[in-house]
Amino acid sequence: MASNLLKLRKAAGYKNSNEFAVEYEIPTSTYARYESNPDKIPMDRAWQLADIFGTTIDAIVDREAPDPACMRGEVQLEYDGLTPEARALADELREFVLMKDAKIRERRRREEERPYEALCYQYERQMLAEMGEGAAFGELVAFESAEAARAAFESFLREQAAKKRGKHPLKAQELIDNRTIERIMAAYDRTHGEFELDGTRVLWGSVDHGVAVEYDSEASARGGDAKA
Repeated sequence: MASNLLKLRKAAGYKNSNEFAVEYEIPTSTYARYESNPDKIPMDRAWQLADIFGTTIDAIVDREAPDPACMRGEVQLEYDGLTPEARALADELREFVLMKDAKIRERRRREEERPYEALCYQYERQMLAEMGEGAAFGELVAFESAEAARAAFESFLREQAAKKRGKHPLKAQELIDNRTIERIMAAYDRTHGEFELDGTRVLWGSVDHGVAVEYDSEASARGGDAKA
């Protein structure tokens, strides 16, 4: 049977115990024990939880059922007390705030992604330049598929990171490099792709709002240039 504390937490809008514990700086494992064994909650913590949920200590430790009105929370109670007109206004304001919040989050996401897209472009050009230098004059540098191109790029990134670390790398630096590679590869996946057009497999890559289209082989390009 669910404890009062679990019911109070969910009624307050916290879907999982970790989210609530982090919010109120309670060790997550400790709070999980409180919900499964409420009668073991220390007095000082019981007072804290009672204040948070606006209920009694007895309700926190499962000695009495919590008041359903209290379980709705202070903000919800204030909303319930509004006139219909004021509720409609509050709903409109909430929708506006949520819209603005979504735009802010999207802008921040793009700000975080752009540096890795720039790194992706930089390292991909470097890889292709090195491949071109290693090819004979007149030899075409090309990939068999989008998967092959992606695998070659990821391998190149790992080689570059290993060179930078040297022969005696720190484990912490290797973890940082791996995380950076993950983000660069995520940028690669956002800016590269493959589609089929009239039986021809076409690779594409977008750079600075431009799109470069490359055919999978010289023959299938139908007279076009096949490039890596």
